Amino acid sequence: MIYMLLDLDHLRSFVAAADSLNFSDAGLRVGRVQSAISAQIKALEETTGQILFDRGRGKPMVLTPAGEKLLAHANKMLRLNATTLSDLRQDAERKTFSVGTTETYALSILPRMLSQFASRYPDVDLTVICGTSVELLALVEKRDLDLAIVTDQPKSEGKVLIYEDELVWVASPRMHVGTEEPLPLAFMPPGCEFRSRALSALDKMGRTWRMTVNSLSPTGVRAAIRADLAISVMPAASVERDYQVLNMTDGLPALKGIRIVSYRHPEAANTLSNDFISLATKAF
Repeated sequence: MIYMLLDLDHLRSFVAAADSLNFSDAGLRVGRVQSAISAQIKALEETTGQILFDRGRGKPMVLTPAGEKLLAHANKMLRLNATTLSDLRQDAERKTFSVGTTETYALSILPRMLSQFASRYPDVDLTVICGTSVELLALVEKRDLDLAIVTDQPKSEGKVLIYEDELVWVASPRMHVGTEEPLPLAFMPPGCEFRSRALSALDKMGRTWRMTVNSLSPTGVRAAIRADLAISVMPAASVERDYQVLNMTDGLPALKGIRIVSYRHPEAANTLSNDFISLATKAF
């Protein structure tokens, strides 16, 4: 079966003609000459197989019963068309913003930033991505991520300091750290900056250690801490309330501080990223 299609432009002219019952006036409404309106009405009559206007000589032009029926449908179709275009245009104009960070910061410092940002920009579609610093910086470089908040990296372009923090040793409150036995540790695999700093400091002071737990995520490290299996290192801002912080009196070396920074593509600076950075620096 072959279905004929009703042309929306023709329907628009038809509605104008039905409202004014005058092709010349209808042409003025839709920006067409009278002959163009007549041609469009004729095309609609051919498509529908119906006479739409009664245009008898000496009588005022009126809609036929078929014309009345088409008018009701035409108004619905034109309204639906307008609503569809409006919705699509709003979607196209709707702003989006994506921020990425490591799981460590996502578990601790990021919620404060997101809450304030969402309150300030309720109409912005926000995307949050967790990954390693290397992965996130690659996404920023490809313009697939608006902003990355990570521990300071050698890359300097597009960097803004968010916060300077201490790096501390942490354990569960029940954990006892002996000074004679190897220190039980929980860290992410090699490549983790916290791990490399901790091991370097321990080796430098001659403190023996054993890697009790290797975890692919900070969640696993935290689970090991809570299970009294090991101790670890994390930024002070990420320390949970029920952790104990260990120091030199526990036979552990002091650690250098870290810098939490944001990275964005040098060509991607905009109001949203500027405001997110501003909110981030005030979140501490």
